[in-house]
Amino acid sequence: MVHDTNASASDMAPDPDSLGDDDISYSDWQSPAGALIEVSIDRKIWPDAIVNSFQKTALKIFDAILAAHDSALASVSLCLCDDQQIQQINRQHRQFNKPTNVLSFPTYDMRSDKIDPAVPALLGDIIIAAETVVREADAMQIPVADHLMHLFVHGMLHLFGYDHIEDDMAEAMETLEIQFLAEVGIANPYQNAQLEGDR
Repeated sequence: MVHDTNASASDMAPDPDSLGDDDISYSDWQSPAGALIEVSIDRKIWPDAIVNSFQKTALKIFDAILAAHDSALASVSLCLCDDQQIQQINRQHRQFNKPTNVLSFPTYDMRSDKIDPAVPALLGDIIIAAETVVREADAMQIPVADHLMHLFVHGMLHLFGYDHIEDDMAEAMETLEIQFLAEVGIANPYQNAQLEGDR
């Protein structure tokens, strides 16, 4: 997991020519509060059942996170890809030539940039890799859907400037993750295991 203030949203967009037109789907998911998740999904690797379930819950939790940060009109770009694509992005932006579970690339530095809450803002990009999500969920013996939602929440909090580099920051971030996940009925993900790349 990482957030990178040096990458732009266009740097993170998947290349539509890299896969067949039938392999990647693009859609906009609008939340009840009017926020937007711009989604690209590698349909070869992400099952419809997981994506459909995730969409409903992600929109609820998206609104909750935005409301907690006074950003009701915000949007985020979400890429549900495979390990190969996230490995390429990880190598390009972090110089780590390996897949990871989630990468976050904020558009703003929420601690210093002034953002008008009345104007819709693209908060940044979140990329999540299917095979790693499944592998980690299996290892932790939790549902894939729960782990996917945890990674989405984790990525969203990175976009708002949270991090887990230092213990006190990690504790604050984990507390919020647990809180937001509990609101949609997902158990504390830190009870038994740590995420790849965490502390």
